[in-house]
Amino acid sequence: MDVFDLGEADRLHISEVKMAGPLPDSSVYNGIEEPNSFVKRVFSYMKELENQKGKKELNIFITGHRCTTGCIGAYFEGIPADGNILKFSSDTGDYKTYIFK
Repeated sequence: MDVFDLGEADRLHISEVKMAGPLPDSSVYNGIEEPNSFVKRVFSYMKELENQKGKKELNIFITGHRCTTGCIGAYFEGIPADGNILKFSSDTGDYKTYIFK
């Protein structure tokens, strides 16, 4: 699963990037993914996985960056009122366990 697409801001050092809140400024950099599109993309993948494997008793290991693990957490926990899905992210070396309902 691809991470949040930073477009032209990808591979720039964070100190060089003009930000608009927590994300690079899309009026400065082309190709930045819309946050809602990212959430829809990850949720769509999770729904497909749930439909294929959710009724079986098995373990599925998914690894990813903070944006991806946060969005996976939001799939199970719901999107927070403040929209900050990163609160569900796994720290480096840590993991979280979820169960399809």
